[in-house]
Amino acid sequence: MMKKTKIRPGVSAIIPSYKGRHLMEKYLSALFDNLENNDELIVVEDTGPDDTVPWMKKEFKMKSVEAPFAGVDAYNGSYKKGNKNISVTLLFNQENQRFGETSNRGVRAAKHNLIFLLNNDVAPHQNCLKHLVPYFEDDTVFAVGPLEIEHGEKKGKNKIWFERGMFIHSAGDDLKSGSTAWVSGGSGLFDKKKWLEIGGFDHLFYPAYWEDIDLSFQARKRGWKVLFEEKAIVDHNHETTNASVFGKRKMDQMSWHNANKFVWKNANFWQKIAHILWKPYWILVLNK
Repeated sequence: MMKKTKIRPGVSAIIPSYKGRHLMEKYLSALFDNLENNDELIVVEDTGPDDTVPWMKKEFKMKSVEAPFAGVDAYNGSYKKGNKNISVTLLFNQENQRFGETSNRGVRAAKHNLIFLLNNDVAPHQNCLKHLVPYFEDDTVFAVGPLEIEHGEKKGKNKIWFERGMFIHSAGDDLKSGSTAWVSGGSGLFDKKKWLEIGGFDHLFYPAYWEDIDLSFQARKRGWKVLFEEKAIVDHNHETTNASVFGKRKMDQMSWHNANKFVWKNANFWQKIAHILWKPYWILVLNK
């Protein structure tokens, strides 16, 4: 008796993008190599002033379609290679939303329950998804993150703890597969139903920083697993950054403000008391 081949569940790859046409030209081929027939790609362009829309319309033979919800223009086409036929959708934000809401919109529009969220400068290695998807046979898994290689440095496993009135986060102590404090919004596979139950990236952290840490924190509070897989690998080329939009000073300010918001949202009573008492210390540290 022949053993039946197990059919992998469908995957919706989502790329939140801003002025990302030149990056997608470089890195989409690596993503398509990971996707299978009947998977889909959704690019959510955040009102960037470049030629992303005409490029994608030409590249994937796109036509205008009815938008899945208000606030976006929608186009649909496909990527075809051999027996592979992948639906490609472009959502164009009518107003700039930044990373969190742009990602949320892609998730809401996805037809599959497995969400492969990627920055537009990320290139998955061969078989990346094949190492991530099997984890979701466990219904308690919320997200699994890959090993990220950034200019030769390996990362992707994280830890977070409370100290001196603040939640502190850093890279993990090792890069062995297992639990992690959060899965990066730049590259990870997520469960859509659980994402929507949490509410996705919280608008509290607009315009940027701490939203992905918070999302995994909420999942872990619900008893769901947040994991890291060392055999799944992506190159994160960091060719696009908030620095080009905000500048380093503004970025540092945003990160500090959102770190404080994270405390007020997630800390217990005594941690909030400690946060108040330690606030002068952190102000002195930041102003040195």
